[in-house]
Amino acid sequence: MRQSMTRGCLVVAAAVLQLVSPSAGRAQSSNGILFGGGVSFPAGVLNSYANTGWDVTAGVEHRFGHHPTALRIDFSYASNSDTTGVGFRETTRLINLTANIVYHFPGAQPRIYVLAGIGDFVRHFTSADPFDFGVSDARLGLQVGEGIVFHVKSAALFLEGRFVTGVGPQPLRFFPVILGVRFGGDR
Repeated sequence: MRQSMTRGCLVVAAAVLQLVSPSAGRAQSSNGILFGGGVSFPAGVLNSYANTGWDVTAGVEHRFGHHPTALRIDFSYASNSDTTGVGFRETTRLINLTANIVYHFPGAQPRIYVLAGIGDFVRHFTSADPFDFGVSDARLGLQVGEGIVFHVKSAALFLEGRFVTGVGPQPLRFFPVILGVRFGGDR
């Protein structure tokens, strides 16, 4: 299952690269890259064994001419740690590769946007407790979020909040809040 989801994400990424390549002939379209980091708040089942952690993200976004929608492929990595009652350290790492549709509300200053996406969600749990076993699993990942963009000379600063879930019998959910910078594209 993990391999098929990873292959699906790679197919989507290849299609996006073909779409945004210069040979696509879309003179009015624009591409941008983004980088950011922030705080990761666990929720639900994940909140029962992980504390607030950190999150980093990077992505590419393709805007379709003057249309308010964009296609974004992003990668995020979150780490949430905890110390058990007997002093053993546990770490949960969440890796998410997602294809998103982003809608930038026209005319708003600063610019406001919403996003929704689907992709591959991987959890990797480790523990220093000799009686606790590490776990790695891959799931279908879904996310929704909203953000705001502030223009600063040749770049744009953004603040974004997301709700991310790894679908499964016990859904793994977390809320990353990210502050970052975006270069290129129609900011």
